[in-house]
Order: sequence, then structure tokens, then C-alpha cells
Amino acid sequence: MNPSLKDQLKVWIKKNSFQRPKKKPSEKKTAKKTEKLSKSDLIYLMGMNRPRYARGKGGAWRSNK
Repeated sequence: MNPSLKDQLKVWIKKNSFQRPKKKPSEKKTAKKTEKLSKSDLIYLMGMNRPRYARGKGGAWRSNK
């Protein structure tokens, strides 16, 4: 009786086993430059100085706050 396919594969792997080439260590990654924003830039990006609108009868109206 012939050995099963799994058994044949195990035998083949044992006969033909080889060392895989190791990966070369890559260069160290450079640190990403962090963007430093001023307080005024952050306030502008968050939209704190923009007009606020509220829904009401007849559409959107500027709020008094």
C-alpha cells in the first residue's frame, strides 16, 4: 500500500529541508517630526472663533452667545 499524501510530504520535507535566508536588519527608522502648533493655530483649527448657528423657525439663525 502506498503511503498517504501527508506521509509523502513529511518524508519529502525531511529530505529536502533547507535553511531559509534570514532577513537583514533594516536601517533604524527615523523619528517622525512632530508638528508643534501654537495656541492660536489650535483655536483656529477647532473653529472656536466662528459664528454659531441654531435651528429655528425659518431656517438657521445666528445665536447670541
